[in-house]
Amino acid sequence: AFVHIPIAAAGQQLPLLLYLHGGGEMGGPLSGLLSEGATGTPPVELHAGRALPILRDRFIMVAPHAEYVGWEPRRLLAFVEFLLSPASSGLHIDARRLYVTGHSLGGSGALRVAAERPGGVFAAVAPVAPAGSVQASRLTKTAVWAFHGRNDEVVPYSYSEDLINELRELKVPEDEARLTLYEEAPTPPGWPDSVGHASTIPAYSTEELYIWLLQHSL
Repeated sequence: AFVHIPIAAAGQQLPLLLYLHGGGEMGGPLSGLLSEGATGTPPVELHAGRALPILRDRFIMVAPHAEYVGWEPRRLLAFVEFLLSPASSGLHIDARRLYVTGHSLGGSGALRVAAERPGGVFAAVAPVAPAGSVQASRLTKTAVWAFHGRNDEVVPYSYSEDLINELRELKVPEDEARLTLYEEAPTPPGWPDSVGHASTIPAYSTEELYIWLLQHSL
């Protein structure tokens, strides 16, 4: 996994941002998480020194690397349990402030792992162009902010829009079921056929996202 620990952490407990990559980074070496096509994602921007200060300084960011197709919720939850043990991981994480996000296949993976134990592990989830969804009723106790490009030719934005609409129909407050749709989301560098699929670039450079995450705890 790619791990970022703020320089000034000094053993204090910090929130965890778990980032799940998309299908384009499956398999291969760990360095694949930093590929050109992943521009805009937390591991790429932190590694390049371009990340927003609030992400760089306020979160422990962990990006596991999947060598198989898809993200299995139970394996991810076991990984989170490992991360929460300082004796095992060496990390000091605030267990009340666990957040999960991801792009494309990782976006749907983020939704699935958040829905695995409703309201019991993650305080908030931020799927970006998720390549699938979950039953909205399993996310009513978890804050959701979805990002998607209306022009996404890889994954239709209806996945995000339908989920948020369903949550609001279940009386989830708008600030706990947020949706940002980009009229012209970027295309991932090096993937010219994936038009509009890099909503990662504007989403993860949105300071308000990180402020919103930090407002949520279990």
